Amino acid sequence: MKYLQLLILFLILSHINSYAKDIKPEDHIYSDNIKSVLFYAQPDGSKGVPIVPFDQNTKLILEFDELSNNQEYYYYKIYHYNADWTQSYLSSSQYLYDFNEYRIMDAEMSFKTRTSYYHYTITIPKVKVSGNFLIKVYRNYDEDDLLLTKQFIIYENIAPVSSVISRSMVPSDAFIKQQVNFQINYGSAAISNPYNDVKVIVRQNFKNYNAITNLKPAFIRDYDKTLDYQFFNNENSFNGGNEFRFFDLRSVLFNGMYISRVVRTNDRTDAWILPEKSRNKIAYSFYDDINGAFFPQLYENLNKTTDPDYVMVHFQLMSPEPAPGDVYLIGRLTNWKTLPEYKLTYNSTEKYYSGEFLLKQGYYNYAYSVVDSKGVRDDIYFEGNSSLTENAYDIIVYARLQGDMYDRAIGYYSQRYRGR
Repeated sequence: MKYLQLLILFLILSHINSYAKDIKPEDHIYSDNIKSVLFYAQPDGSKGVPIVPFDQNTKLILEFDELSNNQEYYYYKIYHYNADWTQSYLSSSQYLYDFNEYRIMDAEMSFKTRTSYYHYTITIPKVKVSGNFLIKVYRNYDEDDLLLTKQFIIYENIAPVSSVISRSMVPSDAFIKQQVNFQINYGSAAISNPYNDVKVIVRQNFKNYNAITNLKPAFIRDYDKTLDYQFFNNENSFNGGNEFRFFDLRSVLFNGMYISRVVRTNDRTDAWILPEKSRNKIAYSFYDDINGAFFPQLYENLNKTTDPDYVMVHFQLMSPEPAPGDVYLIGRLTNWKTLPEYKLTYNSTEKYYSGEFLLKQGYYNYAYSVVDSKGVRDDIYFEGNSSLTENAYDIIVYARLQGDMYDRAIGYYSQRYRGR
């Protein structure tokens, strides 16, 4: 009998481990023709992020373009993961109401654009459990022919979070870092060991690459079921950074903000950003940004999904000397990654970095990042750093409740903070 139970368990685990093998649970685009990927919760629009409460009265929408004259047959699957993005032990029937393969039915062709594309839209189906999820989009039933993967989170409101964000408590960092103190009330949740069973992720501007993931509560108040995360050595601090650079390309009929010129031909459109320079060691100046996001749009009040054209956007960053590493354009348009296709090149004669990238018309936030020979990333080198900067912070709370074999997302908190 014991042998039979072990055999059944082995077969279950083998099945679970096979259904998402070789998939990295990350935001990634696998095709050069896939552009302008947006994943958001309605009605927040493209400035939102793919996080919704478990009741899912708020829908999750995934949109993307494919540069092509032909409509393709695309499908997608959804996978469930634990708090640390390891694969959970749930089968698809335990977290989905339908068979785990969906066809993308919503496709629209671009209208009168120089660059032809199809715009695809997915409404994420309702799920049975909370936690971390990954959507995988692929072509013609061939799961190896990947287009993109994107993370999303469904959370339950059973562990309220309260937070106080301030400048760093470390005096030497008070002018450059922002500190996120918070409390979690886990109430009647069946958590036997909150110190080990509760996991939290703290993010700045919804970025995963520099999220804080290893915090343990500084204090546990068992009498009122409260976990206190208040530290004094920068364990919960982030560099304030700077407001994001931006440009407005919502029209090619005139020069928008920070656009120096636009050239249109029968085949393509080019736009040049005004020459830029380093903002490091320059006094902080506030302006309202969208924290690294972008949204396609036209001033001409046309269809924002199929009427904006693709434009070759030229960037020029003045630098008297080469940076101590490679320079990249970053933002939500690059999934916050330093991607080879968004790398700039240095002109040693004219003393500037330059790059040209095909982008859909709209409003963009972005920044420049430096990666040295050891792969160490520096987002401060060209952008500067101030604790006065406005940033968005969010906190995701996970727990392995008694009797569960997966991590639930049991609480969520989001706040915009400006260091004044």
